[in-house]
Amino acid sequence: MTEGAEPAIDVEDLLHPDEQRRFRRLCLATSPEDLAQLVAVIGMHLDHIRGNAGPTTDVETAEMIGDSLERLLRSDIEFDDDARAQIRGAVEYFLLTDDAAGDMEDVLGFDDDARVVNTVLDRIGHSEFAVELPT
Repeated sequence: MTEGAEPAIDVEDLLHPDEQRRFRRLCLATSPEDLAQLVAVIGMHLDHIRGNAGPTTDVETAEMIGDSLERLLRSDIEFDDDARAQIRGAVEYFLLTDDAAGDMEDVLGFDDDARVVNTVLDRIGHSEFAVELPT
């Protein structure tokens, strides 16, 4: 930290400890090329969600998360190593179906995924891609 600079607020504090733990394990070194290939993986995951949705699956929130991540990954923004690792972690967290809340079984199952994605977007300075959850 630069002398005299204010400490940055760790927006990761907005995540539940279990969400933080799972997310941190998924933040892996990722090349720009590998990051770009995650768009197809997100699309396949959304197809899986739509095809296997139960009566309580919040497909709408899943689609908003997928859209947010796809728009970020398709942007012409150049990300540093740390940002790429965090983005990868957010995508991988979204791909988990048994994360902090069961994505397919719980009406709020994708809310934790949205929190992780939004936290990453805040941390890397691109909250314009944030997932807007209904209040």
